[in-house]
Amino acid sequence: MTPDEMLRAVVAALEDLAIPYAIGGSIASVAYGEPRATFDIDIVIDIEETDVERLARSLDPSEFHLDEAQARAAVRTGGQFNVLVPRAGFKVDFFIATDDVERRQIEGRRRLPALPDLEATFSPPEELILKKLQYFAAGGSDKHLRDIASMLAISPDQLDVDDIARRAETLGLGEVWRVVGEPEDRGA
Repeated sequence: MTPDEMLRAVVAALEDLAIPYAIGGSIASVAYGEPRATFDIDIVIDIEETDVERLARSLDPSEFHLDEAQARAAVRTGGQFNVLVPRAGFKVDFFIATDDVERRQIEGRRRLPALPDLEATFSPPEELILKKLQYFAAGGSDKHLRDIASMLAISPDQLDVDDIARRAETLGLGEVWRVVGEPEDRGA
């Protein structure tokens, strides 16, 4: 199974089951910025515990592994769970939409090309940037800042930077935002 086939299967399952979702992480960063390699897919979902079994049944068990007990626990606690593709070494990280940024990722999702012949719903870039600021502030990799800088450089017309700045301050991320997101730091 290729990463494209994995994405296609997961998007089909979520859409067939009418589970609200928004692709985030590096795949969404690529939609608004520069391409970079990744071996996983990050998806924010609004799912009920009763939907877990339906999701597990909708993914081919010969290709995908979903630990239903782990997924139900994540739904109850607002955490995350994984769907693995063991033979290919790929995974999908599902994040339960519990905080304000994640809920806004779902509410404001945008339909965009995911592959040449597949559209899917993606996190809006503002929420993606805020989430990446949160990950970086929590001790995450510099890749989050590089993704943000790429989105700011390539898709400035798609971003409400004033909203990002205001909400970054509210979330306690203003200092990090000023380093990566202020116009003078982008050469604007």
